[in-house]
Amino acid sequence: MGHTTIHWRDDKLIIFGGENDQRTFLSDVYFFDVNTATWSRPTVHGIPPRGRARHAVTLHDDKMFVVGGSDGLQVLDDISYLDLRTMTWSRSWTFVARFDHQCWVWEGRLWVFGGLTPEMDRTAELVSLDITHSPNFANLSDGSPGTPLGSGSATGGLMSQFHLQSRPHLQHSQSAPARHQSPGALQQANTASPQITQSNLSGSRPSPTPPGGTASIRFTSGPHIPSEATGTHFHHLCGNILLDFITPANTIRPSETSLSALDLKTLAWRKLADGPDVFVGPGYRWHYLAMAPDSTNAYLLGCANEGPENEYLSDVLPIDLRRFGVTLESSEGSNPNQGLLGSDMASIFDVDPANSRNNTGIAGDFIVRAIRDDACGDDGGEGIWLSASSSVVGTPRDESLDLPNKQNTPSDIPHDAISPPIHVHKLILASRWPHFARMYNARMSEFHLHNLYIPEPYSVVRAFLYYLYTDSIAPSQYCTNISTVAGLLVMSNIYGIPRLRALTVGRLSREMDIESAAIVWERAGVANEDGLRRQASKFCQQYWGRVVRTKAFRGLSRDSLVGLCAEVDLEGRVVSGAFSGDGEGSEGGDGMGGRPPRGRVMLGEEVVDDDEEEGEEEGEMDVN
Repeated sequence: MGHTTIHWRDDKLIIFGGENDQRTFLSDVYFFDVNTATWSRPTVHGIPPRGRARHAVTLHDDKMFVVGGSDGLQVLDDISYLDLRTMTWSRSWTFVARFDHQCWVWEGRLWVFGGLTPEMDRTAELVSLDITHSPNFANLSDGSPGTPLGSGSATGGLMSQFHLQSRPHLQHSQSAPARHQSPGALQQANTASPQITQSNLSGSRPSPTPPGGTASIRFTSGPHIPSEATGTHFHHLCGNILLDFITPANTIRPSETSLSALDLKTLAWRKLADGPDVFVGPGYRWHYLAMAPDSTNAYLLGCANEGPENEYLSDVLPIDLRRFGVTLESSEGSNPNQGLLGSDMASIFDVDPANSRNNTGIAGDFIVRAIRDDACGDDGGEGIWLSASSSVVGTPRDESLDLPNKQNTPSDIPHDAISPPIHVHKLILASRWPHFARMYNARMSEFHLHNLYIPEPYSVVRAFLYYLYTDSIAPSQYCTNISTVAGLLVMSNIYGIPRLRALTVGRLSREMDIESAAIVWERAGVANEDGLRRQASKFCQQYWGRVVRTKAFRGLSRDSLVGLCAEVDLEGRVVSGAFSGDGEGSEGGDGMGGRPPRGRVMLGEEVVDDDEEEGEEEGEMDVN
């Protein structure tokens, strides 16, 4: 019990450590061949680390790193690795004292998060160790050759890990801690803590410090930082995002459960969803989290609170993380770099054949038209856009229509409301856009006219087509603001493009602000993104005094305005606040000259106040 099982090279499981039925802590290694269902014990060279349980392991560059754990007497603070090519143990170095934690390798550093300290305190400290720039992590102590560690990707070296742990037969010193395990792991929520003897710590022979540089960050407070002190936590690394599942437990209320994410690039926490939007309800206990290394599908294993004790794993809850904007790829795609394929594709986007001689790109052979942005009203409000959106995309209402240049557009749309042509290539659209491929293969009218009309704002359609060329919705001349991204969310829903949907949900949930919250709420409703819609609704209620003064709010249709106001519960009421800034809202009296009124919506007994710090600040953060 308390051992770790890690998936290696697709067909082997490696089991290390744990505690046997005689309560002896082990440091042996076993292999299980998945194809032949056979066990083996390899011959291992070098001095193995101390026997332990409830440690963390991770794979990188065919090395199995072992970090921390407990031997029943003390919390171990060492790190070592087993080179799986030579089956040789490295020496041990002093790193960080943790157990019930997790570790992973990302961007050339080994990271440790969470767990319990020797003082039995749950910690939200993030510790990292440079394993790239030291030969000690590339060559073994016995002189066996090793391969230098490159900048490992977030998932490339993290093979699927399964921490199969039972309740250890140890003395209890306090209530059950939450279980922190390695990414890609089948993680169990432990219910017992070992009794640590502090005197043994001082009597232990210290190991040398690791040769790489170490750094630590402690998240102390902030509105989006999840509390590690309560609840049952499961963690998983997905791309460059560390996910924190706070599942229902006896120690917290259902409203305190959530799914949060730490962006390792910016070290900023954000809440992806409230617990009720992720978990089925408080009537279940979840004991394990299972995830494959290259997947956005999570599985919680557990049982009903009122079920028989022998049905410990009777229920499985699948969670599609793409619903919350989580992807394995970069968060929004990257703008193409010069000399790469994406840059070459971008250079041939929207090239007018009339100007092709003066352009390095290759002219397009197909035209797409949309609705002019100024004909859509403010931020896509009522008007031509709403009536045009009801028509079938790409199919004219009057087949006999013969507009100048054979524009394939509905007859009830004024000619001056049609956007300029967007010049594209049939081959690219057919390979990247299944709807276009089906339409073109069916020899519909668009095939003969080489012209397609999409009843969406021009800026959104252009950004959509640019995404098909570059696989990016990063800020650019074609994707200039969050309102455009919100329009892309609707198009991803119309055409069933999962990756575009995940990218847009992720960017909207991260970058939603005062100016865009209302339009994000409206577009999320059109796209049936209930989680994002609830997030935008709460944001609007929290900053109500500011949101109602934005152009996006004023541009909503009447039905959308009524719907947004109806998001407040029956007991909700608006509570006015004091003005701040110079004057009482100069510049036309709209509150935009100084700081707008601190209006907020009170929901029953709970106040959603907008008198908090805005922006990306995450409270205090100590960097050592």
